[in-house]
Amino acid sequence: MLNKLIGFCPDLDPTTPGVLVDCAMMVPGTKGMRAAAGPVNAGLPALASPAVGAALLTRLDNAKRFLVGTSTKLYERNGTSWTDVSRVAAYTPITDGHWRFGQFGNASLATNGADPIQASISGAFADISGAPRALIIETVQGFVFAFNTSDATFGARPDAWWCSGIYDHTIWTPSIAAQCATGRLLDSPGEIRAARNLGADMIAYKERSMYVGRYQGPPVVWAWELIPGEIGATNQECVVSIGTAHVFIGWDNFYIFDGTRPQAIGDSVKTWFFRDLNATYRYRILGQHDPVNGLVYWYYPSNVSVNGTIDSCIVYNYRRNQWGRANRSIQAAVEYASSQITYDGLGTLYSTYDNLSQIPYDSPFWLASSPVPAVVDTTNTVVQMTGAGVPSSLTTGDFGDDWQYSTLSGIRLRCSQDPITAAGTTYHHSTVGSPLQTGVAATLEDGKFDVLWSDRFHRAKFDFTGDLEMIGYDPILIPDGTR
Repeated sequence: MLNKLIGFCPDLDPTTPGVLVDCAMMVPGTKGMRAAAGPVNAGLPALASPAVGAALLTRLDNAKRFLVGTSTKLYERNGTSWTDVSRVAAYTPITDGHWRFGQFGNASLATNGADPIQASISGAFADISGAPRALIIETVQGFVFAFNTSDATFGARPDAWWCSGIYDHTIWTPSIAAQCATGRLLDSPGEIRAARNLGADMIAYKERSMYVGRYQGPPVVWAWELIPGEIGATNQECVVSIGTAHVFIGWDNFYIFDGTRPQAIGDSVKTWFFRDLNATYRYRILGQHDPVNGLVYWYYPSNVSVNGTIDSCIVYNYRRNQWGRANRSIQAAVEYASSQITYDGLGTLYSTYDNLSQIPYDSPFWLASSPVPAVVDTTNTVVQMTGAGVPSSLTTGDFGDDWQYSTLSGIRLRCSQDPITAAGTTYHHSTVGSPLQTGVAATLEDGKFDVLWSDRFHRAKFDFTGDLEMIGYDPILIPDGTR
């Protein structure tokens, strides 16, 4: 009987049909689990220093700006090179933080938490006169919002919010006429850690609380309501907007919030994840949205990462409510829209046809201005996640019977796209709670693995190369004698 894959579920009973107790470089696809896409160089030179923030911003005329921040600089893509668009005065160095960005009409905005909010219509950025220092900026309904701020009038206020004058990102003096306002979120303890717009509302997150901000007009301008419950967000980057909802990591689970109430979505992975996460550096989690495939990526530092560098990734398919893993070491996660590739410019990206990446002809990689998932890797280089499937693996749950010994004589795979190669290894144990023993190894022939081993419970690990999407597996179990 076919066991249809239900994704990476390490917290579920391992005898649940279709459960995966482990996987590597496998993400939920449209039918099953598929190999994660490989990196493709975006054709830009390596940055001079590590990235601490990046964004793809879109102007009113649909022109796109790709910006990357380092500790002391802001850079913008200019064709196949970088242009320094930093302000004239040196920035305060970022030692363990982020550049965060927003777009307000034609004005691109940036903040690092230590210098005033920056703005650029084109070219170099400059301080917005009178704007506060802010850890977080967002835009909604004709306002620029700043959170967790510091300014000359009120000082440092980690629980504070500001909104600019309506339809004017340069006004930061409180005024009923201009509708510039400021306030604090005091109904729950702690600093504001994240904020994202959701439709016409603004959602602010503390570690264990959430607020909905709604436009009221003068004199209140914006009113804030505390959402019941002790649910909040870890940091700004872990809150991922999927358009109609926010998907985010809280202190105890993964959640989705559509404007009504937050709902837990991570019960099948949360215990495993919080054990794997290096809690000391959880504020470095980076989220990323892949709208084409309905995926949310969260890159995070695992317990193996003793210095907090990001080395792991858990992936959620919100259309199928399934999980996967795609571990990579990165500095920043961002959407990327490539410049148009022409025959004249092809030689500057690839010296020979043999060097061309293995990318399908219908991939968004070849289309100018088509956003695709990308990261800045550990070599300070922008790479797009649009390549051929990387080597991947998955480990099934247990199949068998508490009372009956059985002989596993074969496992047949069902794939909507077959891998280039596949190798299998079986495991077995007499009870679900006893240690696993290694069984036999086999290679894929005619869509199946031929094996032979007897025990009460069996498990299998499959290692793949190339693009594939696996729907499920069908083990052949022959009962041994009587119970």
